[in-house]
Amino acid sequence: MLLLMLVQVFVRGASMIKSNMRLHVRLRFWVGLASAYVLFMGFVHLLQVPLRSNALHSHYDLSGEGVFAKHRAAVKKEAEKYAQAALKAPAADMETAQQISLLKETFKKADSSVDGLLDLAELSSWISTKIKEHLTLALKENFFMFTAIDQDPRNGMVSWDEFHHYFLKQHGYDDKYIQEHKKNHKGMPRELKEAIMRDKAAWSEAARDNPEHLTIDEFLAFRHPESSHATILSIVEETIGRLDVDEDNKLSEDEFSDPDMNEVPDDMTLEQYKNERLKEFRIADEDSNGKVDRRELLRYIDPRNIHHAEKEAVNLLSAADTNQDGVLTLVEVLAQREMFMRSKMVDAAKSFHDEF
Repeated sequence: MLLLMLVQVFVRGASMIKSNMRLHVRLRFWVGLASAYVLFMGFVHLLQVPLRSNALHSHYDLSGEGVFAKHRAAVKKEAEKYAQAALKAPAADMETAQQISLLKETFKKADSSVDGLLDLAELSSWISTKIKEHLTLALKENFFMFTAIDQDPRNGMVSWDEFHHYFLKQHGYDDKYIQEHKKNHKGMPRELKEAIMRDKAAWSEAARDNPEHLTIDEFLAFRHPESSHATILSIVEETIGRLDVDEDNKLSEDEFSDPDMNEVPDDMTLEQYKNERLKEFRIADEDSNGKVDRRELLRYIDPRNIHHAEKEAVNLLSAADTNQDGVLTLVEVLAQREMFMRSKMVDAAKSFHDEF
């Protein structure tokens, strides 16, 4: 009723204005309009009718990851603009151009339905294929490299000196330097020195019997720990030894998911980590008896297990799917170029070596 009165006043006033009404009439109109507005606001106040939502505006939503999600969305949008431009124009530098070319080629191969979109199943399948290809290639490469290095003497074992000489030769150093160089490698670039230190540490972990020599199996654990059955067995034993509180040689849900016994990633809360570990436990517990034994844990940790590819695919999809339609376009992939270049979708070898 009050709204109707307000409209009638406004219409009457408008018609009066059109007819060149005198000043005092116009003043009377605006006073009437103001009075009607005051009455209307009083009505709203008395009945406590909200003029807008009582919920906090989304721009200030500090619950959960509201602010961070908006920031990530803005960053993704900018990255997507760059990706669209990259598809239309040549890249600014050779490395970026090569990465874009590789991602376009990989996307095309992974898109088995040839619809210009990557869904979770296609992404998982492609990553699983790349993992298996890498593991098979690692076994072949290990044999040929071991044979090539085992020279002085050829005794079915590779010494640290033999491997170190091979490493230096691969990086352009001649026989004279290799024979006469000092152990501190004075004058050598820092990145090569750091690589030698990392190799020495990995060598020590792989050597089970003789710290100065590796067998062909130990050499595989040294070069490609993800391909080594011995390394996976070692991880199984370490995991059970660390988490098996009741010492029954099996892991329960609580033991497997206890945040206090595991290293929680910085980007996860304790509750998020526990929930994620519970999901993984149900995957590992193949017979669903509430316990994970050594055999189940071995199969769960094995990189060939499809759940590793599925987990990577879910992570990539959730991070790059800008419009959240459950599939990835080439533009969305290019918008997260650096992340995909580090992933098993593109470079399984580097991704595995970073993990191990």
